[in-house]
Amino acid sequence: MGSSDFDNEDQTTFGPTMSIRGFKMGSSDSVNEDETNLRPTMSNETVTSLRENMIHNTKGRNVFRYYEVINFLGEGSMGSVKAVRKKDDKAGGSAYQGRLLRSNTAPKSVIEESHKKTYALKSIILSRVSNGYLDELHNEITILQSLDHPNIVKAYEVYENNVNIYLVLENCTGGDLYSRGPYSEKYSAKIIGKLLSAILHMHNHNITHRDLKFENIMFESKAEDAEIKLIDFGLAKKCDPKKSKHMSAGVGTIYTIAPEIFTGVYTSQVDIWSIGVIAYMVLSSSKPFHEREKKKMIKRITSGDYTFYSSAWENLSDESMNFVNSLIVVKPSERLTARQAMKHRWLTDEFPLSERKPDECVMHKVQQSIIEYDNVGEFKKMALMVIAHKSSSDEIIELRKAFDAYDTANDGVISLTEFKAVMSSSATNYADEDIKRIFETLDAGKDGSIYYTEFLAATLEAQGRIVEETLANAFDRIDSDDTGYISRENLRDFLGKESSEEKIDHLLAEADYDGDGKITFEEFLQAFHASKR
Repeated sequence: MGSSDFDNEDQTTFGPTMSIRGFKMGSSDSVNEDETNLRPTMSNETVTSLRENMIHNTKGRNVFRYYEVINFLGEGSMGSVKAVRKKDDKAGGSAYQGRLLRSNTAPKSVIEESHKKTYALKSIILSRVSNGYLDELHNEITILQSLDHPNIVKAYEVYENNVNIYLVLENCTGGDLYSRGPYSEKYSAKIIGKLLSAILHMHNHNITHRDLKFENIMFESKAEDAEIKLIDFGLAKKCDPKKSKHMSAGVGTIYTIAPEIFTGVYTSQVDIWSIGVIAYMVLSSSKPFHEREKKKMIKRITSGDYTFYSSAWENLSDESMNFVNSLIVVKPSERLTARQAMKHRWLTDEFPLSERKPDECVMHKVQQSIIEYDNVGEFKKMALMVIAHKSSSDEIIELRKAFDAYDTANDGVISLTEFKAVMSSSATNYADEDIKRIFETLDAGKDGSIYYTEFLAATLEAQGRIVEETLANAFDRIDSDDTGYISRENLRDFLGKESSEEKIDHLLAEADYDGDGKITFEEFLQAFHASKR
């Protein structure tokens, strides 16, 4: 390993979600038995929830029948990442297929809206990768299905055939953390606060990222105030807390790797060490550990041998250094947890909740939308969940700020206590039982928390009328076999473990106006715009 292994150049990143790791110990063969047994698979027999079913998995379809390439974002020995958009004749998907029109193409307005949306297409050539790497990709898809957070990249579709696997993802166009900077102390706190929130969300779901680094933190757009997105979950690990929280596979990137990984026994606390290193770097534009020789580098990491040597620290607060010192701690038990780090004074001073809220006018509209959502029919709620998942960042900027205002713990979900606090602070006096009922209406997963997509689904209409192109894409997602109508089987597949014949009957009753057992796009639109419980 040469000297450049500790510089930016060795961490070559191909587009928003495909990177060549500069350092990776061992291989999939080094994973011990407990990790192999727990590794997620893409089994079709797995029953998932509605929230997890937002990612559409298909086999045998040609992705380039649906998408056209705009430009290349990067290419490596195992595949590539391209920027793509829907083809004109696929805009709106199956919503416009088989209709009694001269052509099956979408209206001009729908095509124009479709042109505004680009995606990242990550492709892997199966003949060029090992089974271990393929496991990583399948693992990444499974992990993304289970996560729902404003600072975690979204996946939309998976196309799999005998030659390639393609993953259609949110296209983060603003570059990684290396592409901007130097960062002010306040902006550094925003980056770290958002990153910690995403990691806290993951840790609460027993998932460890295991490869946090500058290259895996992207800006979602070129805007100056763009949000960050955490990417690349190929090395992420979901543990079964009933068995063991310990992991053993030697994985990571040398400049952010935690010392306990070298021992072969570690927990999710490795992510916190990495965040400490990242915080050090964004604050000072320098690295805490930097050696030309691999052995010397490992020795410094395992002994926690670092100093605040850069002159940049002379202009930074003592609290920022205390924050870093609280995370770059050799003993994991003495290192702050993600939740504890979120409450550190440096973050509460430099990244306060008051600066993350939208204005009162937006908050009022959001609250009104939440109240009205209580009376929305189940079919429209299902459609709104799909629309929320597919919404691009620029479509929901203010709603994301509103979510932050409700999520005061900054852990990526809204608890009943948090929800009550915001609703009770409004000018309208709501009874506790009414607030609880509304909360349960938003909690589509019935797990005691309102997730990000659930919140967006309830508040999307606060921003005005939803355009036809967006509705067509929602229809297309539920009509997974592209027949041009939503069938009973489509609903059963889409609802997953939340499916029951009684619920399907209820959904059909709301939208199948002619009673033929299927829902056309015209019926979908009629049900969406007229839906009441």
